[in-house]
Amino acid sequence: MIYNSKFEIKYKGLSKDEIYLISRVEFERRKLITSEFTQKLFNDSKKGSNILNRLTKKGRLVQIERGKYLIIPIRAPNQLWTPNEFVIAKFWMGEVSYYIGYFTMYNYWGFISQIPQTIFILNTKKSRTKTIGGIKYKAVKVKEEKYYGVEKIKVDGEDIYISDKERTLVDFIFYPIGSFENIKNVIRNNIKEIDLAKFIKYLNRFPVNAVRKRAGYLLEEIGCPQNLLEKVKMKIGGKTSYVVLNPDNPTRKGKVNKNWGIIING
Repeated sequence: MIYNSKFEIKYKGLSKDEIYLISRVEFERRKLITSEFTQKLFNDSKKGSNILNRLTKKGRLVQIERGKYLIIPIRAPNQLWTPNEFVIAKFWMGEVSYYIGYFTMYNYWGFISQIPQTIFILNTKKSRTKTIGGIKYKAVKVKEEKYYGVEKIKVDGEDIYISDKERTLVDFIFYPIGSFENIKNVIRNNIKEIDLAKFIKYLNRFPVNAVRKRAGYLLEEIGCPQNLLEKVKMKIGGKTSYVVLNPDNPTRKGKVNKNWGIIING
């Protein structure tokens, strides 16, 4: 018998069944393990559940939710490996239509320098918060009409859905961070790097008229072409209700911009 010390290090502390499950999953190049898969593999639901629980306690699996686990590869040195947050978000959503957005994408596209402590996942079904592997994930349920402007990227071999840059800018105006002077700077700094016509199209598709008013005012401030501004005005229509420029500021006092129906409240 040939003694293989590398094999012993890799599988130290694991039972024969645990080794079989991990090696089978890695052979099939699966990232996600489900209770159903384990039950079929061992033809015993109770045994499968016990193996999953033991591997989770031993740090070989990361539980996403009940019955869904991500495997920590055997090749990871001393198990010092963390699944990519975007991949976890994908598996947590399952078959639900989603995109990673809000503060997560503000940082991704360079609108803000702060690294968010929460992964925001906009989707059409779930509204809840969950901590997985020490990272906080927030599922934000949105209406179907808000699900657009989605881009597919590859992360660790997985298809991941995120808001594209133009859609992220619309979300940034709807759900801002910092002052509105900061928002204006973000628009100014990115206006030459985005597809402006696409941004206007996304803006006009967004089902909140106040966002168009704020965006139109800010775009005019930084010198957006008039023909594109007219498209925003046409979508706003003849609605005369005034909205505040900064929704985080409770006061409605300030200079009135009749052109866009805006109260410049600081």
